[in-house]
Amino acid sequence: MKSSPTGSWVDCMLWACLRFPLLPLEALARSDPDDTPLAIAEGATRPRILACNARAHAVGICTGMDVSAALALAPRLRVHARKRTLESRALEEIAQWASQFTPAPSLEGEDSVLLEIGGGLKLFGGPERAIAAIRAGLPALGFSALAAAAPTPTAALMLARAHRERMIVDAALLRRELAPLPIAAVDCPEQSMQALADIGVHTVGALLALPRDGLSRRFGPGLIATLDRALGRLPDPRLPFAAPEQFSTRLELPAPAWEVEALLFGSRRLLAALGGWLRGRGLGAMRLRLDLIHEDGPPSLLALNLSTPSRDPAHLGALLRERLERTRLPARVEAIVLATEQCEPLTGRDLSLFPGVEAAEDSHLIERLCARLGDEAVCALRPYPDHRPELAWRTHPPARTSPALLPPGPRPLWLLAQPQRLDQFLRGAQPPVALIDGPERIESGWWEDRDVRRDYFLARTRSGQTLWVFKEKSGTDPDSWHVHGIFA
Repeated sequence: MKSSPTGSWVDCMLWACLRFPLLPLEALARSDPDDTPLAIAEGATRPRILACNARAHAVGICTGMDVSAALALAPRLRVHARKRTLESRALEEIAQWASQFTPAPSLEGEDSVLLEIGGGLKLFGGPERAIAAIRAGLPALGFSALAAAAPTPTAALMLARAHRERMIVDAALLRRELAPLPIAAVDCPEQSMQALADIGVHTVGALLALPRDGLSRRFGPGLIATLDRALGRLPDPRLPFAAPEQFSTRLELPAPAWEVEALLFGSRRLLAALGGWLRGRGLGAMRLRLDLIHEDGPPSLLALNLSTPSRDPAHLGALLRERLERTRLPARVEAIVLATEQCEPLTGRDLSLFPGVEAAEDSHLIERLCARLGDEAVCALRPYPDHRPELAWRTHPPARTSPALLPPGPRPLWLLAQPQRLDQFLRGAQPPVALIDGPERIESGWWEDRDVRRDYFLARTRSGQTLWVFKEKSGTDPDSWHVHGIFA
């Protein structure tokens, strides 16, 4: 993107316009992993090609061609009717993704999104880097855009409509930079543009040179107001896009499919949009729902439960692959819906004690095991408030939980399933050399007929092994010694 000579960009108002000239095609083709000729047609009585992909263009298909002629030229050409609902849904998805760059994106017309990025230029390191970051993220969504930036939203729109990918930071340069643009960049009726062309006005500069009073009488005050907003002479407020509190978006597939790779291809588009939405809110997803819509019958529901908040599309895509590979679909899928069910603030990254090892790797492993084996097959252990060691733990889902209170005394990492008599555990070897800590009296359970009265000690054998032993104080074998756990 070319940049006009500028002064400082600190604390300046800067609007970026993203215009999507191929939106009718990309709204459908972005979910298609097959590189086959594809075209979008429009028209009832005599449909014509509105847009086509590179493969279709390579075999001679072009915009404006009759569909019948296109099919005669390329019999394998897939032709879809234009769906404006898909286009509007795609623009809303882009606006949700773009909320990571601005708190208030705006939808403009049928093919453009406006972003006020002036407040975040310090974060990105300048306007060029901000625009580069925006453009770098769009391919993951499946879109290509013309990007322009200017101090006013109308000026940015005019640049994008004229296919001028320029950046104007200094408002004093607006008139000079907009002057070469064709009058088609100005939002005015076709009849007015034709009348201006008839009198030899073909550029914005020539339009600005006309007397304002005569221009207003001939074409109405709206044209003058548009030019004044572009030059910053009039306020140019924009209605912000009202993003939903929970992320939810739908992707139509160009053809029904049930292959894992085809479903993953489309799902990754949605995960990229989700990542931008989460980043703009400082959140991470804890629970996601993927609905696979079938032509007949209820949708297939896939749930992703995470142990820690995440907004990494690559990690979420890996979990989704594991879940899709173990899911048996009843029919082909024609649409995919991705929605968040629980989000939590994403805190700073925890670093591991050891260099080169990320602390999040263990949670990622747990999440992949849950996705591959099922949530019910993986569990975590949590201390439970019961003094009896064999009852002082419970299983629970491996999600992040608040820290539990641990008993005050030392506890071994390896607790035997059932206490064993010390002589049987040592199998005839010499008894422990010394009791190195204790006693700790544990007396509990009288209310449920599982009464225990024990004195626990730390004992060290001659070989250096540390055991957790107790002396029975009740029951049928009082004063007997048992091993309940092993420290090392």
